[in-house]
Amino acid sequence: MAPPAFLAPLGGVIDLLKGDRAGVAKLGAATTPGLVASFLIPGLLLIPAYSLLVSERFEALNLDPTIGEILVVEPIAYLIGWTLFPVLSHLYCERIGKTREWYDYVAAYNWSNILQMALYLPAALIAEGGMPVALMFVLSVGILAATVGIHFRLARMVLRVDALPAMVLVAIDLGGSVLLARLVERLYAN
Repeated sequence: MAPPAFLAPLGGVIDLLKGDRAGVAKLGAATTPGLVASFLIPGLLLIPAYSLLVSERFEALNLDPTIGEILVVEPIAYLIGWTLFPVLSHLYCERIGKTREWYDYVAAYNWSNILQMALYLPAALIAEGGMPVALMFVLSVGILAATVGIHFRLARMVLRVDALPAMVLVAIDLGGSVLLARLVERLYAN
């Protein structure tokens, strides 16, 4: 029985985070099917967790959208969320002369979303069960620091860039995520 298709790329991401650049080979981004898989497999695997986080967002923002609104807005938001950073990061990587390396980088970025959800989801479930505000704040800051660290490390390892370009990529990701979240909230508010 073959291991699931996501084990080798996740192992590659973990290798990169540990400082082993050989992890790039496990990502499969050197082939078109491997690059496509880095979008499709994590994207599909994360839909259930994304759905849970969406329902918690509705609760936190006191939103009560209709099923029709949800079926229109959320799939579009999810697809934009999966493509916005890759497009923006490609533009930036072209600008800094890392166009070829971008393919490996975006594959690592996509696969790392599984690791990040492994941080977000337990925290969301713990928060749902009730947690003191101060403890939730500390947990949130810790998870944000970990995800920033993951992105920063992957940019440094895969693209072989200095700290500033790596931080620019992290900022592009965070800024794009915040912008998308605000746009989605506004769609539900109207």
